[in-house]
Amino acid sequence: MRTPRKATTAAALLVLALGACGERPEDAVTPIPFLADALTPEQLERRVAQFATITLDFDDTLLTAPERKALRALVEASMIIDTLFLLQVSPSNLQWRARLESERGAGRDAALAYFDIMYGPWDRLKENEAFLDVGPKPPGAGYYPADLTRDEFEAWITAHPDERQALTGYFTVIRRDGERLIAVPYSEAYREPITRAAALLRQAASLVHGGDIAAEGAGQQHASFGVATGAAGQNRAPAGNESLARYLEARADALLSNDYFDSDVAWMDIAGSRIEPTIGPYEVYEDGLMGYKAAFESFITVNDPQASAELERLKAHLPELEAALPIAQRYKSTRRAFESPIRVVDAAYTAGDSRAGVQTVAFNLPNDERVRAAKGSKKVMLRNVARAKFDKILVPIANEVLTAEMAGQIIFEPWFAAVVMHELAHGLGPGFITLPSGERTTVSQALKERYAALEEAKADVTGLHSLSVLQQRGEYDEPFVRRAFIGHLADLFRAVRFGATEAHGQANLLQFNYHWQRGVIKHNSETGRFTVDLDGMIRANRELARELLTLQAEGSYQRAGEMLERHGTTIPEISAAIGRLGTLPVDIRPQYAVLERMRAW
Repeated sequence: MRTPRKATTAAALLVLALGACGERPEDAVTPIPFLADALTPEQLERRVAQFATITLDFDDTLLTAPERKALRALVEASMIIDTLFLLQVSPSNLQWRARLESERGAGRDAALAYFDIMYGPWDRLKENEAFLDVGPKPPGAGYYPADLTRDEFEAWITAHPDERQALTGYFTVIRRDGERLIAVPYSEAYREPITRAAALLRQAASLVHGGDIAAEGAGQQHASFGVATGAAGQNRAPAGNESLARYLEARADALLSNDYFDSDVAWMDIAGSRIEPTIGPYEVYEDGLMGYKAAFESFITVNDPQASAELERLKAHLPELEAALPIAQRYKSTRRAFESPIRVVDAAYTAGDSRAGVQTVAFNLPNDERVRAAKGSKKVMLRNVARAKFDKILVPIANEVLTAEMAGQIIFEPWFAAVVMHELAHGLGPGFITLPSGERTTVSQALKERYAALEEAKADVTGLHSLSVLQQRGEYDEPFVRRAFIGHLADLFRAVRFGATEAHGQANLLQFNYHWQRGVIKHNSETGRFTVDLDGMIRANRELARELLTLQAEGSYQRAGEMLERHGTTIPEISAAIGRLGTLPVDIRPQYAVLERMRAW
C-alpha cells in the first residue's frame, strides 16, 4: 500500500484542526463501510498506484527574501483555493473527507489518498464512478441543485430572459429559493474563504511591491533580470514585481467583487517577474450539466526568462497562423489581439481544478472572450510537469503500443513544441460568433457542455496544423515536425486513459477514431502495435481542424453532439492496447518541495 500524501490541502488542514484524524490499526482487516459496493481495499490501492509520485521542485536561488515570503503567502492562498474547488465539486466533500479520517479498517488509507487525488469520492478515470458509498455524481457538480435537469434550467431561462446573464455566467452558483432558481455570486456563496484568500494576495502584493521591500541579496546574481546590482540596488525590487503587485491587488478585488475583467487584464500585463501566479476561477470542465461555471484553481510558478524568450518569437507568427486556418475567410478572427505572451515556468505549487486527477502540463488563459479580443491570451508551459510526464509516462507508453521505428523517433523537444502549439491554438479561431438566429454569443456558450472536449480537440489539431505552417515559414525543419506528429500519436494513448467523460480523454479518442476511420493509423494484429501513415495523418489532421473550426464558428450544438457520438467509441484495438498499459502510471501525483522550504521562509 502506498502511503497517502500528507494533508496539504486546506480541507485536510481543516480536518486536522477538528481533531478528526488518526492512524488505522495495523491489524485492521475488515474493509471500511464507506467503500462503494463490490470495491475491495486492494482494488483501491491499485488505483492509487496508477499515479507516480513525483517531487516538483524549482530554482529559488534568484528569489529575494521578500519574494520567498510572497511565494509562501501565495501557497497559503492556494490552499484556500483547494477548499473552494472541493466545495464546487460537492458541498459535502469536507464532511465526507472528515468521515474517512475517522474510519478504522482496511482501505481507509487508500481511500483517503484517492479522495485527495480525485478531489472527491468519484473516480475521474472511470466516468466519475463512485468509489465511496455516496451515490452518483450530479452532472452539475456543486454548481447547481443536485436534482436540476438541463431542461428545467433552460426552461427557467426562457421564461425569465432578464436573468439569463446571471444564471449562465461563469462566476455564479445556482440555488433553489422555493420554486425559483437564483444565481448567487461566488463572492457571496464562498464569502469567508474568499475573504481570507484575498487578504493573502494583498499580503503578497505588499511584499513584492518596489516601495515596500528590501531586496536582500539582490546583487550581481540578479543582473540578468534587469535588477540593479551592488549597494545602490539593495533596497529596490525587480521592476517586474510592480506588474505582479498590480495583478495581485486586482485579483484580490476581483475575488470580493466577482468582476474578474480588470484582474485578467492585469494578469496579461505581468512582465519581468520571477514569480508567475495564476489564481482564480477559470475552466468549465467540472460543470457537466451546462459547461458554464468556472472552477477555482491555482498555479504558483517560477519563471525561466531565457526559455520564455526563446518561445516568444512564435508570438509574431500568430496573425499569419490565424490567416492560414483551414476554414472560410468569414470565420477567421483576423482583427483580434495577438499579444499572446508565452511563459516557460516551473510549478512550485498547484491547487484546485488544476490538480484534480490528471495534472495540467500547460494552459492558455484567460477564457473571457472580451479579454482575448482586447489583449489576446497568455500561454504558460509547466516545464517540470511536462518533463516528468514525458519521462515517466509518454516514452514507456510509446515503447509498449507503437512499433519500434515509431517509438524511437519520439524526443522531448518536438513533443513539447506540439504542447506549446496546442496552447497557442486555444487563442486562434472563432471566439465571438453569430448564430443563424442572429444571436451574438461565444463558442463556449453555444456548445455548452460539449464545448470543452471539442475545444481540446480543436487545439490539438489546429496546433499541429500550425506547426506545419511554421515549417513552411522556415521556423522548423520537416523531421522536427514529423516527430511532433509521432509524439502526438503516443499522446493519444496517454490521454485516452483519462476516460471518455474527461474533456482531454474524449478529445483524444475523437482524434484517434477520426484517423483510424480514414486508415491513417494502422494496427498489426499479431504484435498489437500501431504505426501511422505520417503524410496521411498530416492531411487528415488538416481536414479535422477544418471540421472542428467550422463547427465552432457556426455554433452548432447538434453537430457537436453528432461529432462526439460518431467518434466517441473505444474500439477493441485501442482497448487492448490500453489494457497492456496497466503497469504504467496513468499520471503523476505531485509532491511539492516548496512546502518544506516554507518552514525556513
